[in-house]
Amino acid sequence: MKPGRALAGFLVLPFFLMVAGLLVIAALAGGLPSTGPVGSRLNATFNGAQVPAQYRDWVIRAGQMCPEVTPQLLAAQLEQESGWNPSAVSPVGAMGIAQFMPGTWPGYGQDDDGDGDASPYDFGDAIMAAARYDCYLAGLVRGYIDSGRASGDVQDLMLSAYNAGPGAVLKYAGIPQYTETQNYVRIIRRLMDKYQDVIPDIAAGTPFGQAVVEFAMRHRGVPYSWGGGDTSGPSEGFGNGAGIEGFDCSSLVQYAVYHASGGKLMLPRVSQAQVTVGQEVPRDFAVMLPGDVIGFDPDRNGDYSHIGIYIGNGQMVHAPKTGDVVKVSDLSESYYANSIWRVRRFG
Repeated sequence: MKPGRALAGFLVLPFFLMVAGLLVIAALAGGLPSTGPVGSRLNATFNGAQVPAQYRDWVIRAGQMCPEVTPQLLAAQLEQESGWNPSAVSPVGAMGIAQFMPGTWPGYGQDDDGDGDASPYDFGDAIMAAARYDCYLAGLVRGYIDSGRASGDVQDLMLSAYNAGPGAVLKYAGIPQYTETQNYVRIIRRLMDKYQDVIPDIAAGTPFGQAVVEFAMRHRGVPYSWGGGDTSGPSEGFGNGAGIEGFDCSSLVQYAVYHASGGKLMLPRVSQAQVTVGQEVPRDFAVMLPGDVIGFDPDRNGDYSHIGIYIGNGQMVHAPKTGDVVKVSDLSESYYANSIWRVRRFG
């Protein structure tokens, strides 16, 4: 309750193609940063469509601070704390979307949104501060467990400490015997199901490829917006995408590869250019790996007008078209099966 409580592509210039291609080649030549073994986490991925749009990118960003604070846990926690209300004030003075107490806020609040003021009522500042405080508490309770002073799941004890204070976790050597705190942990665990999707049997692949898949999958349910989206996340498009905040097919690919590489690998913006860079891979499910990028030429005229990310088992995640959302599709569907493919690998 209260932290710190005492208790489809478009036209592109040849010069841009050349520069973008050089950026990709340079990044690949220099190697990519390790993303770690993320395959096991793909069994439950963040469903960003359930988060109010204005908070989604902040939750995704904050959910990368430490392993214990996933986007889905943070989203569930914020719903439980304030119901996503950035102006919330509790009867005991807890403030904002993350319900920080005045005495705790200065230790974790920063001006993350860059407006010149670190405020618990600025939702960007508060969401980042909540993750910062959670990560601190996770380290603290892990120390309790390692030293034999407490037992239990690190996330459960972290949430307990957020609600009742770390002293209460120490006192009870685990989840405190307070009804409010026990309900707090239980409710957040239940709410996490709302903010995650279970993905069956995604094939094994490289850590980098799995990370590409995971970054794209977090945005399932986000609207398709022609011309929308970039490496920062969904944004308003133009033309058919005017007034719609989301991704188009190529911006989703660009976003996922960029973040999987730790910001080192910037693909060209459009699908026609994206299929010209990276390592060529045969159109063969026995060879393709999760994270490979597939360009589609449905008219068989050299125009790769659509692109998606292979997730294994004959499926891809992609932003299909206006009126649709980021989703998983079977590559056996006639539109894709009858197209010419170009498959590329970036790590």
